[in-house]
Amino acid sequence: MKSSTVSAHAAAVLAAGMLLAAIPRSANAGPGHEGGHHEDAGHMIEQMRELHKGHEHGHDFEAIESMKPEEMERVMAAMQDIGLALPSLDPVHGRELFVGKGCIVCHSVNGIGGEVGPPIDAANMAHTMNAFEFAARMLRGAEPMIAMQKELFGDQIELSGQDLADLVAFAHDAEEQAKLHKADIPERFRTLIQ
Repeated sequence: MKSSTVSAHAAAVLAAGMLLAAIPRSANAGPGHEGGHHEDAGHMIEQMRELHKGHEHGHDFEAIESMKPEEMERVMAAMQDIGLALPSLDPVHGRELFVGKGCIVCHSVNGIGGEVGPPIDAANMAHTMNAFEFAARMLRGAEPMIAMQKELFGDQIELSGQDLADLVAFAHDAEEQAKLHKADIPERFRTLIQ
């Protein structure tokens, strides 16, 4: 291969990994889908084309389509190992965490939940999901938020990077937020909601 072909292919592989990493898990889950593996590449590429059709820059989807599934899996694993790829985003798990971890005590979604912190309504979120900005906002409010968690729950809420990614996905998914009902709030949290 010529070096320009190798560079173009490498760029396509990198772009593919970053684009696929940004597709919410619920969007790429299908029969046989497990643990974040991307087995229906054709469907995902169509989703990527749709998501990126309005961009002024282009993506080499033909190069991405020519990748073998094993190659895509290796790229995704390598990108995650070196910190270039976001974890899969699962808004369903994000909804479960929002309720189960107690976020709902201080934050509301569509009027359901507490009013101590800002509401987390997808309708009010920026159209472009920026997980880093979301995390930065949480960090700016960390001290009072942790103090409140310790007061209400006895300790601070522990979240993994995957948990945070899933909460970000939920915060931006109006369809998943519409599934949240007052009856979903665990009894231990109902009395804490002000």
